[in-house]
Amino acid sequence: MSIAPFDLMIFGIPALIAVGVALSAWQYRSNPGGTPLIIHGLGSAVWVLSYGAGTRLNSQLIAPGMLGLSWLAAVAVAFSGMYVAVEYTERAWLKHPAILGSIGGYLCLEALMIGLNPADLFYSRAPTVVQNGTPVYEFGAWWTVHLIVAFAAAAAMLGMFLEAYLSHSGRYRRQARAIVAGIAISYTALIIEVAGLEPYPDLLYNTTMVGDTILSVAFLWALFYADFLHLTPVARETLLEEVEDATVVTDRQGRLSYLNRTAQDLFGIDPEYVGMPADDVFIQGTNKRLDQFTDTDNSKTEIVVTPEDERRYFSVSASSLNGDRGRAFVFHEITAERKFRQRIEEQRDNLETLNQVLRHDIRNDLQLVIAYADLLDDECETEDEKQYIDTINESADHAVELTQTARDLSEVMLTDEFEEQRLNFQTMLADEVAEVQASYPGATLEFGTEIPSVTLAASDMISSVFRNLLKNAIQHNNKEVAEVIVSATDHGDTLTVTIADNGPGVPDDQKEAVFGKGERGLDSTGTGIGLHLVDTLVNVHDGEVWIEDNEPEGAIFTVELPTV
Repeated sequence: MSIAPFDLMIFGIPALIAVGVALSAWQYRSNPGGTPLIIHGLGSAVWVLSYGAGTRLNSQLIAPGMLGLSWLAAVAVAFSGMYVAVEYTERAWLKHPAILGSIGGYLCLEALMIGLNPADLFYSRAPTVVQNGTPVYEFGAWWTVHLIVAFAAAAAMLGMFLEAYLSHSGRYRRQARAIVAGIAISYTALIIEVAGLEPYPDLLYNTTMVGDTILSVAFLWALFYADFLHLTPVARETLLEEVEDATVVTDRQGRLSYLNRTAQDLFGIDPEYVGMPADDVFIQGTNKRLDQFTDTDNSKTEIVVTPEDERRYFSVSASSLNGDRGRAFVFHEITAERKFRQRIEEQRDNLETLNQVLRHDIRNDLQLVIAYADLLDDECETEDEKQYIDTINESADHAVELTQTARDLSEVMLTDEFEEQRLNFQTMLADEVAEVQASYPGATLEFGTEIPSVTLAASDMISSVFRNLLKNAIQHNNKEVAEVIVSATDHGDTLTVTIADNGPGVPDDQKEAVFGKGERGLDSTGTGIGLHLVDTLVNVHDGEVWIEDNEPEGAIFTVELPTV
């Protein structure tokens, strides 16, 4: 029998529709369900065309081969359709290598049974009936296996899409509804054919292929009008529904693809809005502009959400999905943390105010003490009285210095970060040495080396480090004349400064304690808050400070700081 124009129409049009499905799905091949739908479309085209050739070409050589190919293609179409549903509903366990290997093994076995047909297990080698030129074969026991496998795969596909239809809403439901209708018709056609209930007597066109063509039309409708594969739902059984954080997924075009129950409750967004632009739907309850949401980068951005006039704060973490298929946004509520941070900031501001007031009042009172001590000094007649006045003046001066150190220390402790400057170390150190020498004219301050003219990337408070170390070397010196030697060495990327004195030195068990290291507050056994300030400032500037023994006596304070 030759192929007539009518045959080209009844076989060619369904084949073109099936190829159209494969071509349309090609752009979504990286999306869940994309690749198996391509195989389904191409397999359907092979099934239709090979069946047409097997039933229309009057050749005992070609007809069995073409019909065998159509039977094998029919099973491949059933399995590929099932895996469209598997990936669409994200049933990852059905993609286990053992299951995929079993399906591949069955297809190979089916091909061998069709090709070799041992003991006529699949079909009779020669048609027992020729009806209107169309060969009709009798089938053996393996044909039953063939039908069971095809029925099972089609039933699994129908069940998975039916479950998706019942459990989803909005765009996802429209997708699933179209596919369920196509599968139901295809499944019904398969039953009609197996039961021999075709409405026509001859085999011009297989009823099952009629159903498969309708399924292909359903796939095309879903692809073009319901964004099938473009907007793929995330399975409700996944952890996204269980996490406490609101989770939103958008597709590559910025359309709302998925949101879990937490996000629905938080933003009052109905699942029916899935498929619409996220900038128009999702962030109407936030303080961000509508055109900024999908531009959030892959870092954390803090936003404010005010559902029902309740001000709540969220940290938004945005990340791209694999293969640039879209983006995922996770909203972690930080309202409690923000309120705690605000409370700490308020307490810090209050403490700073209290600190300023106390320093101001203490300094004023100390100025009065010093002024009256100077008046009494003029009235003193004995050496003992003058010694008492000198002690008062020294203690008052030291207390004034403590208020200055307390100010510096509070500034360090209450500041998140410092504004770095380019400081010339040589000039800065020379100024500090000169100032301390003027305050303690009885002490001897010398430079042990030439001071390098290097640049430090530091705040101007770094000078407090050397001022406090110099004063510490003099104030805690038990010699009649305090001798202090200052040296510095440039190592390229670091600078080492040593301040050596001839005092009593520092016992080994106190070399850490004098800085207040490892102890709470300032209740250390050290020499005062000046060294605690030194340690704090050096650490802030990524440096180190430590103490070594001087020879023959005294201590050496070493500071190491990075240079520019």
